[in-house]
Amino acid sequence: MNEPIQPSFNGMYEGIWGLLGKVMCVPREAPQLPTMEKEEITSRKPSPGFIRYLKLQWGIVMLIFLFVVILGSIGVAALAANEHPAFAVLGVPLWLGFIALVLFSYLAIYLRFDTTWYVFSDRSMRLRRGIWQIHESTITYENIQNVKVSQGPLQRFFGIANVVVETAGGGGTAQAGGQGMHAGLIEGVAEAAEIRDSILAKVKVANTTGLGDEHENSKHQASSVGAWSEPQLNVLAEIRDLSARLASD
Repeated sequence: MNEPIQPSFNGMYEGIWGLLGKVMCVPREAPQLPTMEKEEITSRKPSPGFIRYLKLQWGIVMLIFLFVVILGSIGVAALAANEHPAFAVLGVPLWLGFIALVLFSYLAIYLRFDTTWYVFSDRSMRLRRGIWQIHESTITYENIQNVKVSQGPLQRFFGIANVVVETAGGGGTAQAGGQGMHAGLIEGVAEAAEIRDSILAKVKVANTTGLGDEHENSKHQASSVGAWSEPQLNVLAEIRDLSARLASD
């Protein structure tokens, strides 16, 4: 299981987590799955590369906002110079709002990482993400129609990818593919191919019931072949002898 990444502002971050847990009832630990005896449970989180990937996206967006704030400040300064110097104070809330946006959005990167969980059992998986609105879905392997890996150029650079699990019915979290198909998203993982292959292997077991039915059926069929009664065997012997006489004539 991947350990949560601790930000450099660890003390403040833990305080925010305490507030979220008490006020908004946001769980930090991995979700639970119903299990049978000796059933293996695996809990995963996104890769550390996912944090760096989100930070790059965050940096690009913040640069755009900074450009807008600078243009706004220039406009406020021009207004103050042409109309009245008091208009210069309009630039203060503009910059304070930008600073607040930078701090809270940067914090949201770590919160997004810490609230994302992927839990796998031998029969199903459970995916959870979200803070304000928590999205949690459970997908059984027998309902899975397709599993694929998606990876863009930036994701390749950071060594991560997404695993998209397509299901029939409402077991997933978002629409995908054809009509009636849904998808569960396992995003920002470094072992995408390994996760995909593991899910496909469990899907194969689920589709053959995983209860040894094929083996039992073959044993039943084999035993039924040798379960002829004596009268039936006598009739078969007569048919054999009659066939042999007809062939000789």
